Amino acid sequence: MVQDPSVLASILARRLKHAGMTIATAESCTGGMIASALTDIQGASKWFNQGWITYSNEAKTNQLGVEEELFCIEEGTAGAVSSEVAAAMAKGAAINSDAQIAIGVTGIAGPTGSTETKEVGLVWVGVYINGEILTKSAEFGHGDRHSNKEAFTTFALRSALEVWEELLEVVEEENEEGEENTQNQDFSREDIKKSLEQFQTQKSSEEDWQGGVAWSDGEDAEIEENSNQELQILDSDIDWEEE
Repeated sequence: MVQDPSVLASILARRLKHAGMTIATAESCTGGMIASALTDIQGASKWFNQGWITYSNEAKTNQLGVEEELFCIEEGTAGAVSSEVAAAMAKGAAINSDAQIAIGVTGIAGPTGSTETKEVGLVWVGVYINGEILTKSAEFGHGDRHSNKEAFTTFALRSALEVWEELLEVVEEENEEGEENTQNQDFSREDIKKSLEQFQTQKSSEEDWQGGVAWSDGEDAEIEENSNQELQILDSDIDWEEE
């Protein structure tokens, strides 16, 4: 699987441009590296709305609307590095930037910060697309702080691309079942489907995503509101452990 953030960012940028959608980012452990990878691309102002580096819990609450209760250090609570916080960060970024897609990331880059249940190298990514949120996690425990941040950034961009494909599968299932489509809604799932049909010449099989990382469904946000040359994401030597 491609491990170069610039390549993954370019694929995501082409999809965004073709679909006429915009993206926002909410970062903690990556310190702005995701936004940097995206805005390194010429013309990013057309599809990149806004980015936040909310390193403290207070910033996550004040800037993104993440509930304070999620950070309580008590047994059974989510904690700052969790699916719930990653999802809330992505949702907050989307709402506050008026973007159709948002990425939220929280993790432990190290060398300190681990707990009894969460080790250095753990990262959670939340990806918001048009009111739906999926979260994904992985563990990278063998690198230093900088290499962990780079791995988190790559993982976040890969996650955004995979969520895009995940929602395409949902569209296909709904069409087969004859369920009502959101044809009159701006940037509907049908828009995503059309975009992917243009760019995606071959979907990655489960074998291509070595080891896989388990998806956990985030809460649906209720908000009012390849080119044929696209690079295939290939296997890498990183061990993606199942959560």
